[in-house]
Amino acid sequence: MSTISTSKVVIRLEEVIGPNGRPRQLQSAIEIELVSHFGVPAIQAAEIAERKVPQVSAIIARNEEDSNKKGIVYPLTIIGTTSDSVMGSCFALLTDLPEIARIKKQRGKHVSVLEAMRALTFNEFEKFGAKVLQELGVTNPQVTPHGNDQGIDFYGEFTLGSLGGTPAPFLRLAHDVRIVFAGQAKHYPTRSIGPDIVRELVGAISLARTRTFSKAKLDLLENVNVKPISPLLAMLFTTGELSSGAVQLAAEAGLIARTGEQLAVFLADKSVGMIEVDGENRFDNNAFLIWLNS
Repeated sequence: MSTISTSKVVIRLEEVIGPNGRPRQLQSAIEIELVSHFGVPAIQAAEIAERKVPQVSAIIARNEEDSNKKGIVYPLTIIGTTSDSVMGSCFALLTDLPEIARIKKQRGKHVSVLEAMRALTFNEFEKFGAKVLQELGVTNPQVTPHGNDQGIDFYGEFTLGSLGGTPAPFLRLAHDVRIVFAGQAKHYPTRSIGPDIVRELVGAISLARTRTFSKAKLDLLENVNVKPISPLLAMLFTTGELSSGAVQLAAEAGLIARTGEQLAVFLADKSVGMIEVDGENRFDNNAFLIWLNS
């Protein structure tokens, strides 16, 4: 029985506690699962659980840190002055500040946001890309004409001046600092995006910068003023996953690539698709579609 790996114990805790699970004593939680799920006799389970507490705690902390860096939700978090308790990462404690508690509860609904994203049509997901740019502060997000996108589905322009909402006649320098966003929206819920898609977008961005298109009068970025050395940020959104090769290539090329889960967490944090019910924000699919089409 002592051969039960610590990683398997952690996976089991992820399943039974989940992101909304209440706090519980870590050693007790491990012991319960050793007996009920792994079939370890109670006397042995207590001893094994005590040994595994530091290992389990370290794995959970490492997984949570990695997930935070990626912008996704890890189900568990370790709490307590001696790191002796575990709970769902989205469970709001009474001691949490109101804003932290609100964000935790919203983040716990990212699965509903992801399901709504994956239910979109291909055309709607291209519009979704432009709406995400709007959430980033882009003031004029656009969707390229379907069939003539030349590898670019959405784009927009961002100025530092827009951060403070100062009208264009004022803070001229801030308004003159512009960044152009251009990207692809790949609606593949059950498919992993590979490096070939990243290379395709990098090539499309290079051609768009010099306005080299297959049709002489076609100008995909006609509503933004792109100069030869203007900052132009490429983005790749998918409702599915990204292969490790795609992630590595995107990082090396300076391209921002996001999976469906990463986008869902971002939108949940931004309250997209949320309505207030009995003093608490809940995800509503109609509200999500209203946001998409507004």
